[in-house]
Amino acid sequence: MEDKFTGQGFEKLFNVDRIMTIFYMELPKNFYYDGEKHDFWEMVYIDKGEMLCTADTNRFILKSGEMTFHKPNEFHNLSGNNDVAPNVSIITFRCNSRAMKRFDGKIFRLSAEEKSLLSSLMAEGTSCFRLEDEHDPLLQKLNKVSPSPFGSSQMTKNLLEIFLIKLCRNTDVVTKSMRQSFVIDGVDVPYHIKEILDFLHANIYGRLTIADVARHVGKSESTVKQQFALYRKSGIIHYYNSLKIKEARRLIREGKYNITQISDLLHFDNPQYFSKCFKVYTKMTPKEYKDSIIR
Repeated sequence: MEDKFTGQGFEKLFNVDRIMTIFYMELPKNFYYDGEKHDFWEMVYIDKGEMLCTADTNRFILKSGEMTFHKPNEFHNLSGNNDVAPNVSIITFRCNSRAMKRFDGKIFRLSAEEKSLLSSLMAEGTSCFRLEDEHDPLLQKLNKVSPSPFGSSQMTKNLLEIFLIKLCRNTDVVTKSMRQSFVIDGVDVPYHIKEILDFLHANIYGRLTIADVARHVGKSESTVKQQFALYRKSGIIHYYNSLKIKEARRLIREGKYNITQISDLLHFDNPQYFSKCFKVYTKMTPKEYKDSIIR
């Protein structure tokens, strides 16, 4: 009888051929690591707290329940936020599959199913692989555990590849640029605060309200006020006026405009209100400031 069966091969999207490190760390809130780069992939998951990450020149916040990847030869480091002690899982591995490009520049918020799968992966991996020095896991040699559960090495490989496929199906993804952290006035600020600051700076010669700011960033007024208060307790409008007064001081020093003209340029209601506001921030009136300038 003629054989009517036909077989089908399997599509291999990911082929992880070597695991370099696998470990879980409980870190102090002021943890800081100078950074490294290597020719294999690194997968970073924040189990608790949050951390400030660097990927080449890009700095961003990684929150609890989120994961990111560092591609081969990308300089990266981690540091705590000096507020909450973070717990982090890290797996580094070699995988030359083209599908790995899907993870470049992305932050993934893990679902309950993905967290469970990651937990199984970590448990399986640490049952058969162990770092030479578990107290200093960074850039350390990985050894095989003997004896280890039957098939644990293959299970680790399979679970990691399955996990990568699951992540590719994940729609809860943001780009690292949306989470960038920037140093402003010596303080690390996240992207959503910088977005507000940029808008205020760009409109020094305008007249903004909280409603204008909220509309620009696509959030409610209460949300932008709460978020900004974590950066400056004095509030958005107080900060906005401080920018205007700083610009007013520059204009007074230049000497091209009189006080009334500067008040109009910066969209104060009237010169009297401008003078009152100026004194709040500088402890002197515009005229007193002008007279104090050394010519």
